[in-house]
Amino acid sequence: MADWRLKPRSGRCTRCGAPFAPGDSGFSLLTPDPAGEGYVRHDLCAACHAALPPEARRGASAAWPFTVPDAPPKADAASPRTPHPNADAVLRAALGRGDPRDRAAIYVLALLLERGKRLVERQMSRDETGRTVHLYEERASGDLLPIVEPPLTEAALPEVRQRVAEWLEHGVRTPVRVLRRPAHARRPRGRVKRFRRFAP
Repeated sequence: MADWRLKPRSGRCTRCGAPFAPGDSGFSLLTPDPAGEGYVRHDLCAACHAALPPEARRGASAAWPFTVPDAPPKADAASPRTPHPNADAVLRAALGRGDPRDRAAIYVLALLLERGKRLVERQMSRDETGRTVHLYEERASGDLLPIVEPPLTEAALPEVRQRVAEWLEHGVRTPVRVLRRPAHARRPRGRVKRFRRFAP
């Protein structure tokens, strides 16, 4: 989205530079970009956030607390890998594909991840076309993901759920463009002359 500068949670406080350790708490703020190009994210430790003047807090477009998660355990190389793709990776792959036909399935998948407490909604706004945009944050990585809310009807839900189930089962496949040779390249140029064979 052009309206957002999507950056993951910083590994250090953007004000004092102190590194964040697993289990540390802090606050994230979105403020308007002085250059007029969307928003800038600030990740502050608890002390720097408490030292902010009131006008700085009121000037933030959005603010929320965070806790740095513990590092995930390393996978055992001897253990078999699950054949089903990770739901978070599926969401990222679908967003990266950029197909407008995926919007309904992306929205439903984001709702499932929000219910599973793997995504948390930080802000809801409207873009320049009037569409509702939900700004989600991944709890594990701190990445911000803008999800457009599509016009979803009850009749379309079964098809959308089927697409989400297929993604979770097989992953998001990038469509392959088949390049066809132009008609003039497939046809021989000119007429092929056939010579009669005469008996001696």
